[in-house]
Amino acid sequence: MLRAGAAAAAWTLAGGHTPYRQWTVYRRKHLLIGACRADAPSYPLAKRIAAALQRELPESRARVARARDRFRLASLIATGQLPAVLFSRADAAALRGGAPPFESLGPTPLAALFRFGAHRLVCRPDFSARHAWLIARALSAAAPEFAGAGLPAGDPLPAHRGVRDFAAGAPEPPADPEPPPEPPGAHAHP
Repeated sequence: MLRAGAAAAAWTLAGGHTPYRQWTVYRRKHLLIGACRADAPSYPLAKRIAAALQRELPESRARVARARDRFRLASLIATGQLPAVLFSRADAAALRGGAPPFESLGPTPLAALFRFGAHRLVCRPDFSARHAWLIARALSAAAPEFAGAGLPAGDPLPAHRGVRDFAAGAPEPPADPEPPPEPPGAHAHP
């Protein structure tokens, strides 16, 4: 068994593949919505949001990813590892301002995609304007299913520019340019 494990490790290193490559591919193909165990209502709400997005915007392939606590969830969006997270309004404001319990992450730019009562679906401002517009349209169609749901107008957290465009009646933005292909050996180990 030890030889088989060593051979697998050597093959991985020689092949230049990281064990997380499939996770990277999965994240590119699915809209992952972060929630956390410490905020008990966020996980079932995130699952309902993902179901609504799957129905209204099937190409999103929305799924929920659950972190163990609020700090881990904040870290995942602050570092760009999750595109969208469901935070309480207070936690989103604290992360944006770099306030406790997120002071070690520093101020983190955030934009609101949609409001769900005391929770906000948030992203980073560099999230695709087209994707934000599509999410705003899909969640607006599903809003009657959620108590206190709506576009984030008048919220202390700024609305994403794609959401603002949707709210203003602007047409769907064009597709984002495709990222350049990764050069050969991009995942090779030094």
